[in-house]
Amino acid sequence: MSMVQKVRIESLGAYLPDKVLTMEELLASCRRRPPWDLERITGIRQRREAVGEYAVDLAVQAARRALTLSRYPAAELDVVVCASISKHNGENEFHLEPATAARIARAVGAGAARAFDVVNACAGMLTGIHVLQGLIRAGAARCGMVVAGEHNMPVARTAARELRHRFDGQMAALTLGDGGAAVVLDASPDSASGFHCLDLVSGARHDHYCYSRPSRRGPGGILVTKAHGLQRKGNEHFPAYLKEILDRSGWTLDDLDHIVPHQVSVRAIENSARAVERYVGVPLPPITRVSADGYANTSTTSHFLALHRFILEGTIRPGDNLLLVSGASGIVISHATYTFDDLPDRYRKLWTPGASLEEA
Repeated sequence: MSMVQKVRIESLGAYLPDKVLTMEELLASCRRRPPWDLERITGIRQRREAVGEYAVDLAVQAARRALTLSRYPAAELDVVVCASISKHNGENEFHLEPATAARIARAVGAGAARAFDVVNACAGMLTGIHVLQGLIRAGAARCGMVVAGEHNMPVARTAARELRHRFDGQMAALTLGDGGAAVVLDASPDSASGFHCLDLVSGARHDHYCYSRPSRRGPGGILVTKAHGLQRKGNEHFPAYLKEILDRSGWTLDDLDHIVPHQVSVRAIENSARAVERYVGVPLPPITRVSADGYANTSTTSHFLALHRFILEGTIRPGDNLLLVSGASGIVISHATYTFDDLPDRYRKLWTPGASLEEA
């Protein structure tokens, strides 16, 4: 891998809607309130809910923030990739074509960029990074953006309206939240920083564990999740792929400073960490970064909202080694190893050290 041009995250942008919705407030809105203490079971205290904003708006806000930090003006972006699952881009409007990426590129002034969508469930942003990394390494692009806006709360609101019993398949929708994230990628100026390895695999026979479809009992879409089976199958396969990506990177667990998993829920992340410990036979160091307590599951954007939070808090520093772990409906399993350049310092400087996450 040392002979291959590394690609780095040149800039990061995150956007969280203003409205904070607690788990208790969401549960109180349920027509049939679940008997479970979901805050205790999931570890999710609250999430953000977009009001008067939709998926494309969240993505545009995140893209603009990424461009504020980037040395590239929008007009110099060669590629814009949108990875949003959410296509809820207006009141009762769901857009599949034209590509959401084209709308985002136009909104931020990147009209010269090649714009296209890549959808791969919650692994979407990592998949978009994989695609854009290939274009940069091949010399087909100098720089580009991967962006997503996830307006998940309509699905959660449908679940609150339609839940019928304690084992209802829509229960997991109550763990969702809204948010936007964007990264600008370019070739790393040195061999030490950037992505070392990024790999994705799919186990398509497990697609029945989590899927979306239109509601058959009213307006809106629903998310159906067999949570126990999804976690069981994930924990069977994740540890081996995690070990493989570390080996390919020439790393051990001791080389890691941060593990940022897909933010399904606090408890699900803890369960997955125990599965890894059983597989490798040693305890994981206390480096797993969890933002699901405050943001909930924001699907494709969750890794990058976590980076936003832990960079601003000062937890992530220049030179740190990162492992990104993604699990998605499919089942899609993806891992990426990454070393930071000075991005954390630049990000903190721009978004005012000491400011609250809401202000940032």
